[in-house]
Amino acid sequence: MLESVFVIIMAMGFVLFILGISEKSIVYSATSLLMWIVVMAGQMYIEVPTDTDTYTEAGIFAVALAFIFINVIWIILRYMENQFEDSMP
Repeated sequence: MLESVFVIIMAMGFVLFILGISEKSIVYSATSLLMWIVVMAGQMYIEVPTDTDTYTEAGIFAVALAFIFINVIWIILRYMENQFEDSMP
C-alpha cells in the first residue's frame, strides 16, 4: 500500500511536469515540484508501522532530486521569460 502511494505521487509529478512544459505554465511546474519534494522526503526514511525494519531506495531518491533540479530551472526560466514579455511595449 505504501509503495502504491509513492508510485501515484511520482506519476502525478511526472504528468504535471510534462503539462508544465507543454502548456508553459508555472503553476503546473510548481505543483510538480511539490510532488517530487514529497517523493524525495518520503524516500529518505520509510517506516512501516507493523514492521521493525526501515526501507530506503537510493534510485528513486536520485530521480526525485533530478526532477526537482529540472523543475526549479524550468520555473526560473519561465518566470524570467514572463517578466521579459511583460516589460515589452
